[in-house]
Amino acid sequence: MSVKETRNMLFTFAEKCEKQEGRGVETLQREIICHPVMKFFPEVNSEVIQYELLKHGLFEPTEWKSVKKILRRLERKSVWDIVKQEYNYLRELWNGPKVSIYIFPIKKVRTQGKKDVLRKNGIAYKRVLFLFVSPDLTKEEIKALLAHEYNHVCRLQFLNSPTATISLVDSLIVEGLGEFAVKQLYGKKLLAPWVNMYRSDEVNEIWRRYFVSALHIKGVQNHQLYLFGNNNRPFPKWIGYHIGYQIVDSYFKKRGPFVMKELLLKTSSEIIAGSDFVI
Repeated sequence: MSVKETRNMLFTFAEKCEKQEGRGVETLQREIICHPVMKFFPEVNSEVIQYELLKHGLFEPTEWKSVKKILRRLERKSVWDIVKQEYNYLRELWNGPKVSIYIFPIKKVRTQGKKDVLRKNGIAYKRVLFLFVSPDLTKEEIKALLAHEYNHVCRLQFLNSPTATISLVDSLIVEGLGEFAVKQLYGKKLLAPWVNMYRSDEVNEIWRRYFVSALHIKGVQNHQLYLFGNNNRPFPKWIGYHIGYQIVDSYFKKRGPFVMKELLLKTSSEIIAGSDFVI
């Protein structure tokens, strides 16, 4: 396990796209980038994996012309070495599980409705995580991204449940712990903007009216509206991420201090019960 050598995959993808041997760039991306990770998702095909990775930030197949240039910039920043060193540190610090880490360039295209180009994103599963990065990231930003995502892996190990049975309350705490880990390790300056996006009075109202009665909802696929919002009432943008962080942060202030290794082993019910968020 550990950090995978995705540089070879990226170089091969770009080379084959240049040669234009009759296969489309979407097919080449699926064969070279997505097929090798199918072992982590035996229940789905490479098309589903490609769709999921693209949705979370993987570079678009049509961006193949810039892959080599971005790869060289990422290599100059020693991104793979930074991630490997920090992963080893975090694994020991949190007594975390082994995981395979895949690093890829993040897409350049703007997501609909977004003004800014994405700079970083990630997605974590029990045995594997993916980091989508821009060469413009600082070393600290790379480490913070890894910490957030690897913290998810550690929490998922504790929950030990398939995504179809994870409840909304667990999803909120997963996201809250991930960003609280960033604060503990690297300070407030590297926290995501959604941490301080809303006033406590408006958040408490949304929590009471819309979240409390929905905390039992199972299936990560059913939590997206609550986590990401819809840029409108009653679920403003990133509202679930904000609430998750505030739950963990207020619990830590009222019942802590705790090291992250301790927080990761507390139940979601215990964390909420000791927070500012009343059920």
